Amino acid sequence: MISITSLEELEEFLGEKLDQFASGPPIAHPGLRLSQVCKQVVLDIRNGNATAVRVACRVITEDPRMPFGKLIKSAFARALKQRADLLSEMQRHGLTAKTVALLELDFCPRETEDYCKLIKKFDPAELLARIEDVLATDAKSRMLLQSLIADGARRTAAN
Repeated sequence: MISITSLEELEEFLGEKLDQFASGPPIAHPGLRLSQVCKQVVLDIRNGNATAVRVACRVITEDPRMPFGKLIKSAFARALKQRADLLSEMQRHGLTAKTVALLELDFCPRETEDYCKLIKKFDPAELLARIEDVLATDAKSRMLLQSLIADGARRTAAN
């Protein structure tokens, strides 16, 4: 897993500058500065910014270790849930694949709950096909998986 501890490292990881998301006075602490920029990414996702969507999807799917990483990734997922219409098919596929991978871990990370809520917004037929073979061993993962399956079946039946 890649470790990112500063805004500069995140920019290097993404291969792009994030100046458009830096607002307010400069913060000296690298972790807090990174967190502040990510908060602006969340706001920009809600405002329909395609670059912010791309940044959030990449951070979620590639899952680098970051200060406040669970909080940042959960906030990204919640914002993407509100603007799921902005996600491309490839981005939806990547987010679903990441969620499935986390559901199959021996320990279910906290942000998986928010990822599950996000992917519930996707096409139920496509989602059910992707999660039908998931082998969840953790109790929390099994509960989340059951919820995804039930929601997908309910939405498919309604169509």
